[in-house]
Amino acid sequence: FQMSDWVIARPEDGQQKNGYVAQSEAYTVFIKFDVPVAVSQRLGEIEVAPRVLASGSAAGRAYVIQEYIAGRYPDWQWFADHLSLMATFFKRFHDDQKLATLLSRNATTDYHEHVASEVMQLETCFRSLDAGVLHTPAITSAFERLKAQSKRLQPVDLVPIHADPNTKNMLLTGSKLLMVDWGDMQLSDPMRDVGLWLWWYVAKEQWHDFFVDFGQQMEDCLVDRIFWWAARTSFAIALWHVEHSYDCTAFLKDFVAALNKEDNPHF
Repeated sequence: FQMSDWVIARPEDGQQKNGYVAQSEAYTVFIKFDVPVAVSQRLGEIEVAPRVLASGSAAGRAYVIQEYIAGRYPDWQWFADHLSLMATFFKRFHDDQKLATLLSRNATTDYHEHVASEVMQLETCFRSLDAGVLHTPAITSAFERLKAQSKRLQPVDLVPIHADPNTKNMLLTGSKLLMVDWGDMQLSDPMRDVGLWLWWYVAKEQWHDFFVDFGQQMEDCLVDRIFWWAARTSFAIALWHVEHSYDCTAFLKDFVAALNKEDNPHF
């Protein structure tokens, strides 16, 4: 096609890394670089992400061209009213064996090894950052508790997960839900995305209803994993903010709250 016929720009909300919106008189598409093509294609096939229309490589960088979805972001009330739909949606990619096979290449499938690796990455980043707000007795003690709790998590099979299940990565078109920004998808604990989503957006008294549709008993060991992954992710986000010279205070509060199995401070 003629490049002169297209206008290419970054997405307005900047949610997708290495992504561009391309518009012509007749079409609008999304172009994403540095993504696993086969994984992106499979996500589109099982209808949890926009369909891949084309793919290729430019200057050694893999890219996909996806359908552009103009949707709206779900809110807390929508989630509360659609717990069954969300349970089905998460299971659609958690249970997909083709995705699991694609993601298992060069990745551990041992639960304790996986969690230990996550903790080691956190600790390396934590120790490398020289920020007073991080290296306080309270935060240092909390991180030691996170490490200790990681060794008591009940192991489960690792499944394909979305690493950042926030509302800006979800799009509603009518009653259909899709997720975007799958670049950090990997095999992990199913509570890594489900638990984080629940802790962020769903009142705790509704969690049982969700797990009925999800097909799991809401046992103490499962709740432990929900809060552990919420704490781990909150701390990882706090570290990212420090690395980029942003205020991390709110995420440190989230980290401590999740570690103490408390409600989300923002709920």
